[in-house]
Amino acid sequence: MKGNDPEFVEALRLALKFFPESRSFLTSETGFDWDTFLGAMMVANYSADYSCYPFRGPTDPDFGFAAQGGFDGDDDVVYRDLLNHTGISPRGRAIVVLDAIGQTGQSTEDYPPFVCHSRTVPERLTEIPCFGQCRDVIFIFESGEALLVDHDDRIHWSTSRERADTLSQSLSGHRENNITKP
Repeated sequence: MKGNDPEFVEALRLALKFFPESRSFLTSETGFDWDTFLGAMMVANYSADYSCYPFRGPTDPDFGFAAQGGFDGDDDVVYRDLLNHTGISPRGRAIVVLDAIGQTGQSTEDYPPFVCHSRTVPERLTEIPCFGQCRDVIFIFESGEALLVDHDDRIHWSTSRERADTLSQSLSGHRENNITKP
């Protein structure tokens, strides 16, 4: 999805804020293309697990998600399993892009990107099909973390270095302002 759709415009604005490394990769012209966003993730603190990819090569990363059940189960359960597997502990708002095929010119009007609180993502995933069906799904969290599951069931996750620095400075400034002086 790309262009001037209100859902896309708001999701893009927040993505650039929550994951600053994406500024050089995501634009209104490129849209939420999974491969483009993967480039932004790789600039940050990036990891991957290809254990569910049927054509995994011997040097591809395998951190055992397939052995733990992989993508079997309801989407909300798989989502929670992915968070546990990757160590992502989202806070604040979340952007969910259910089919990130931006550069093809196609869009997913049936499932535009949406923003919700990170605690409500599992609930929302019970309403909308998410994993499988050769989809590229992106989750971007206000806490500066991102999770991407591509159409080959490869799992990519990353933590924004820039967002972590910004949040750290914000918290230290907040603490300094709340110090009670005698």
